[in-house]
Amino acid sequence: MVVQRCWGIVQWSDWELPAKAPTRLLDLHFDAAQYDAEVARAEADRATAS
Repeated sequence: MVVQRCWGIVQWSDWELPAKAPTRLLDLHFDAAQYDAEVARAEADRATAS
């Protein structure tokens, strides 16, 4: 998968699936500020779980 930041959007694209996968995944788009906040929250959760 490729993760790109384009202005205010974070895009996930170019998924690598097994050869026998029944379908192709669509690109996903996220608001960059919300994405950053969720990444920070996940990092904080991980730090407290250790």
